[in-house]
Amino acid sequence: MARLDQINGERSCLLEPEHLVGRGLQCALRLARTHVSSQHALIRYNGEAWEIVDRGSHNGTRLNGELLESGRAYPLEPGAKLEFGHPSELWTLSDAAPPEVMVVGLDSRAELLGTDGIIGVPSSDEPICTVYRDSDGQWKLERLEQPAAPLRNGTVFEVAGRSFRFCCPEPTGRTVTATKELRPRESPILNFFVSSDEEYVTVSLEYRDRTVDLGSRAHNYLLLTLARTRLADRESGIAEGSCGWVCKEDLAGKLGMTAPQVDGEVFRIRKHFAQRGLEEAASVIERRHRTGQLRLGLSHLRITRA
Repeated sequence: MARLDQINGERSCLLEPEHLVGRGLQCALRLARTHVSSQHALIRYNGEAWEIVDRGSHNGTRLNGELLESGRAYPLEPGAKLEFGHPSELWTLSDAAPPEVMVVGLDSRAELLGTDGIIGVPSSDEPICTVYRDSDGQWKLERLEQPAAPLRNGTVFEVAGRSFRFCCPEPTGRTVTATKELRPRESPILNFFVSSDEEYVTVSLEYRDRTVDLGSRAHNYLLLTLARTRLADRESGIAEGSCGWVCKEDLAGKLGMTAPQVDGEVFRIRKHFAQRGLEEAASVIERRHRTGQLRLGLSHLRITRA
């Protein structure tokens, strides 16, 4: 992924699609020295390569030692050396790969990558909210107890009193050819194989033409518990749309967890599905907004005991 490294310094940063450099609070790369202008220069990806534009800075921007003309875009090659206002602010483009989807902490500059199609914010270890790519290609922000909201490149949002910016180098939705008939989405079977002592739970997803082995994971028991709840409700005659919902606190008590630990397991389940390239990653567990309830989002279930 594209990266800028400080020469003779310790700082580095991953490049956002439009990476503003300067002293201002809005800058992606903030430089505190007084010879750097508030909005000194812009590094951006034009769809094919990186380029830099001086924003009318007082002390100028240099590319490989040459002073840039203000307002003109100059192409950047890997290894390019950039000087912002003074030789003490010398940086190099160490990686010129295209930008990737990520969430950036505006206070900490933490960089959370979305290579698996899912990002836990403020971290994967403690995901208070989730940024994920839905099956239609749209990136969305899901906060607990709130409907998922679509995201656009540059969207700023707050989590636990901290500000984050969503960075997306490509359109957030897929374009569908109008003349092409869309096939209905296939509903796979979620298979559970449970050992007699329930110490091991193996999961697989069975499609019409293939089976995806998801292996044995600690979070599989949470999936199994939700599957049993949905099947029990179905056998009791509850309407399918109302089957399987359970309060997060009740589920946490049943599993010997806290409610935040349940949220962490839900994120890890979705991430595991996303890493396997499965479209069901976002929908494998559903949340009922403003109720604190969740359920297994897949309705075709099979449980086999050893």
